Parts: sequence; structure tokens; C-alpha cells
Amino acid sequence: MAPSSDPELTNSTPPTSIVEDIDASMQAMPPVGVTPPPVLAHDAAEGHRGGAWRLLYWIIENDPRALEAVACQDDDRLAQHLLEFIALGSWAGKSFIVPPPFRSSYTRMRLSTLFLPRSGMEPERAERVLLQAARSLQPAVREAALTILGIMHAQTALSYMIDALQDPIEAVRLQAIKGLERLESPKAVPALVQALPTANEQATAQIFAALAHIGNEAVPALLDLSTSRSAWIRWNCLRALRKTCNLRAIPAFVRALRDVDHGVAWMGAKGLVECGTLGIEPVLRSLATDEITVWQVETAVYVLNHQHDPQMRPYLAPLLTHLRSLSSTQISTPYLAYQVLNHLLADGVLKPASSQV
Repeated sequence: MAPSSDPELTNSTPPTSIVEDIDASMQAMPPVGVTPPPVLAHDAAEGHRGGAWRLLYWIIENDPRALEAVACQDDDRLAQHLLEFIALGSWAGKSFIVPPPFRSSYTRMRLSTLFLPRSGMEPERAERVLLQAARSLQPAVREAALTILGIMHAQTALSYMIDALQDPIEAVRLQAIKGLERLESPKAVPALVQALPTANEQATAQIFAALAHIGNEAVPALLDLSTSRSAWIRWNCLRALRKTCNLRAIPAFVRALRDVDHGVAWMGAKGLVECGTLGIEPVLRSLATDEITVWQVETAVYVLNHQHDPQMRPYLAPLLTHLRSLSSTQISTPYLAYQVLNHLLADGVLKPASSQV
């Protein structure tokens, strides 16, 4: 007997597969309809999820009518619901199952831009809703609000971000640190330093990135931290000081050449290289007066070898040869470094560090 050609009777096709395929295609993209965006925005503000996802569709499609509808709302409800969806995936406190094409991170990122100036809603409304949400009882909402406020560079959020450094949720604290990095306010320095003892590795690196962006006002705090017992803290301090390009960091870089941690020593050497000729005199004085260590010799060679001034290189060449020699001794190294420094200063090839500063 020949097998039936009916799909419902074949062994290879489950009886429900055709129905499931139809359901899946319908779930993938239900009809958007022809309701104008202003009506959808009103319905979405009222908490209606049907109007909400259709409005989201027009927003993702960059329909100018949808953007105008968002901007024309006369209260905060739509903005609050949008932030809730970005953070939690719900709408007006209700579960919100949107079609699969709108479940991506890109969709939420695109919706976040509606809070930015000249991108959707009124700036005053956007900032007001975000500041309120920054102290929400829901961690995900706080995190989303702080993220957007940081992108906005909203100076009014400074105190909120400082307070959020003590938030019990790590993700919220991290967004607060990133926001403070963007604001670059010296007022955040004490709070950032205070947050270091309880910060994990990622948060620690982010805190130092924020201090580096704040710049000169953060240098005193970074110099204090550069003597920490933690090699990880010292390394991050020197890395941040390199980014500030502040001359007050030179003594910290020189001191780091003798650090017991090799990574810290090399970060100090890289910082001195970026200081150019300003790093030569303190390195030579350190070799002439301090106890010579293996790592100090290695990092000093790196610093001196990266000086490309054609006038200076002949003076440094004998010392570099000596430091690279396996027969070099701690007794002869200080004397030779002292002689090289004196010759550079006497011949006017190297100006005293005090006059250069």
C-alpha cells in the first residue's frame, strides 16, 4: 500500500507542525495596523501594551510622527513606561511580550536615545524622570537611569551618582562610576577614593579611569594612593597619572622604578618616557643616590633608551652600555650616573628639572 501524501498522515511531519509554523509567523510580526502614532502614544501612556508595542515599532522605524508623538506628551507617564521597558521589559507594571524582532538589545538602546536632547522627549521631562528613577526601589531601573544620565552628561545627576557609589547592587555602582567619569567633576574625587576598598577588579579599574578623566584635580589623591600596600592599586594609580600628563607625577614614577612589583615598576618607566626630557634628571639622580636594584636598572635602561634627542644620546650611551653589562656593579653605577648628569647640566644639554617645570 502506497504511503499517504497527506502531511497530517506522514511519519516525518508532526501533525501540529503546520499550525505551529503559522503561529510562529504570526508571533514574529503581528499586524501593526494604521492607528496614527499620536493615538498610540496616548494609549501607551495610559498603560495599554498593544498601543505600546505598535508605537515602539514606529520608533524603531524612525518614523518622525512617532518621535513627535513622544515629544508632545503632556505628562511623565510615557517616559516612565519607556524607562521601565528598557530596564525590566515590562510596561506599566505588567508583563510585556513584544514580537521577537523587538526583543534585541539594539531596540532598548534605540529607545534610550529618546531621553537624549533633541532626540525625542523634552529635556526637562527626560531629566526629571531619570533622576526620580535613579533612586527607584528596583535595581535594574536605577542602573538604566544612571546609564542614560551618564550618557547625557547631566550635571544635575552628580549627587545621585555619588550616592549610588554606595548602592548594594554592583551593576548600579558600576554605572555610577562610569557616569562620574563622563561628568569629570572634581567634587566626585573623595567619593571615588572612598569606594575603592570595597570595589572589585572591574570597578577599581573604572574608578581610576574616572580619576584620570577628572585630571589635575585628582592628582593629589592619586599621589596618595600611589604608596598603597596593594600592587594593583599602585599600578592603577600610575596608569591614571600617565593619562593626566601632570608633572607632579614624576617623583611617583621614579619611586616606582624600585617597586617590588615588576608591573608597577614598568608602569612607572612608561610614565617617565611620556614625560620626555623631564624624566632624565630624576632617573639619573635615583641611580646616583638610591640603592640599586635589578628592576631599577632594567627600567632605567628602558627610560634612558627612549630618549631620542640627538644631543643627549652621546652622553647617555656610556651609562646605557654599563647598565646593560653583566659586569656592572652597584659601586660603579651611582658614580657613572652622577658624572653623566653633571656633564648634561654643565653643557646645557639638559636643563635642571626645576627650571623646566
